Amino acid sequence: MIFTAPASRRSAAGTGPPWASWTSAGAQAVAAALGGLSLLAISSGLVDLLGAGDDTTVFLLAGTLSGLAAAWLLVLIRLPDRVRDSHVLSGVAVALPLLVGLLAGLHLLVGSTTSVVDALAESTAGLTTTALGAIEPAGGDHGLRFLRAATQWAGGLGALFVGVAILPFFGAGREFADRSRIRGRRPMTPTQRVALRNILIVYGTASVATWLAYAVAGLSIFDALLVAMATVSTGGIVDGDPFARPAVQWVAVGGMVVAGTSLVVLWRLTVGRARGLWRSAELRVYLSLLVVGTVLFLLWTDGAGPEGVRHAAFTVTAAVTTTGFPSAPAGTWSAAAPVLLLGLVSIGPMTGSAGGGFQILRHRALLQVALREMVRQIHPRAVVRIRLGGRVAAEDTLARVVVTQFLSVSVLFVTALAVAVLGLDVVPALGAAVHAVSTAGPVRALDGTVLDPSAWPAPARLALLPAMVIGRLSIYPALVALSAGVAVCGNRIRLARRIRSYRGRTL
Repeated sequence: MIFTAPASRRSAAGTGPPWASWTSAGAQAVAAALGGLSLLAISSGLVDLLGAGDDTTVFLLAGTLSGLAAAWLLVLIRLPDRVRDSHVLSGVAVALPLLVGLLAGLHLLVGSTTSVVDALAESTAGLTTTALGAIEPAGGDHGLRFLRAATQWAGGLGALFVGVAILPFFGAGREFADRSRIRGRRPMTPTQRVALRNILIVYGTASVATWLAYAVAGLSIFDALLVAMATVSTGGIVDGDPFARPAVQWVAVGGMVVAGTSLVVLWRLTVGRARGLWRSAELRVYLSLLVVGTVLFLLWTDGAGPEGVRHAAFTVTAAVTTTGFPSAPAGTWSAAAPVLLLGLVSIGPMTGSAGGGFQILRHRALLQVALREMVRQIHPRAVVRIRLGGRVAAEDTLARVVVTQFLSVSVLFVTALAVAVLGLDVVPALGAAVHAVSTAGPVRALDGTVLDPSAWPAPARLALLPAMVIGRLSIYPALVALSAGVAVCGNRIRLARRIRSYRGRTL
């Protein structure tokens, strides 16, 4: 689809002829990556003053330079007359890997690691909210600890922006956007600008509430802030073991449940539209997964008593929401327990949340498509409508879900095969691939022990990074963006060949 940019926006973005759609999208992606690095670096530099302050100068200098570069680039950009959906998705898909590379460079600059592989793995895990980090900062290194938590928080916020405020306005999932104003309702996403504002309100409120809850449960103010960022974003990368206290662990369970809930549901609760929420099949399935998964986990790990229930609820919630907080196995795990967790990770939380995975709404759509095809085998002329989110789903939406499933399985298979070939055993390779595509963690052995990703071969770890990025961007938009990029490059190559051929004939 093609959108026409308003004249006021074009004139405000610079003088001269408008840029091509893909050129503008690419330049804005670079500016967004530089701006994101600037915010993360400057905030980490200021926080570093609370500790030793050894890295403050590097953080502030890197943040200032990248911010100036982003501002200069934004001044140069001239919006196109027509904006293509595929180019917008391409810009979103380009911004994330660029920011990953810039953050990896920042890690190398501040000396958090001397390994390029560790720096790339850490920055990718943080921005994609995948609990497979590779760097363990010192307790007094406040700047680096904050950078790790803030990276996850920004990654979760970016995922919500993409899933709720960008994709529904550019050709994906429009019919499920909360835009209805019937009977005086206050929708969450009536326009793109309002959607961005409301996402910030809900996400920020949840972050502050979780921060205060952790502080009341016994964590220090600074530690509570870091763990709250990892919880709300479903990032799951924390320092040490902050969940030793039962109260902190229960707060984590509640925070993860909220983080895995659709942002639209949280918005309706915020504006007083709670009536009728229980009619949401996706919400019922989500809560059922948490309850049934906890019961099964208790049965398959010999859990008992309040401590067993708490541990089971914590582990299962971390898997369903793809948060991936690490927890040592309690009791004896049967072989079914890690398989259960792996299955819950692949399902994921509600659509429109900060969590990853294939997500519940898509699974419901696939199930209903399968049932419809079975009915059509018996009654070929039957008209079977599929309802999702209370609305009749369009055929192109269902086709997109089926394609997304095929692409997800393909990326999963290729990643698992590559990781296995590059040094991991079959079971850890499959678990690592599932967690990378679902942006979850940690990877466990069959006895429930948590595996250390930093001990894996460097090529295998690098092979997981593209799967993390694709999983965070959502499979379908990421591959649409890749196809658009390939098409643009192909057109440029063909144009260059034609110019060379024309020049050769005229000489």
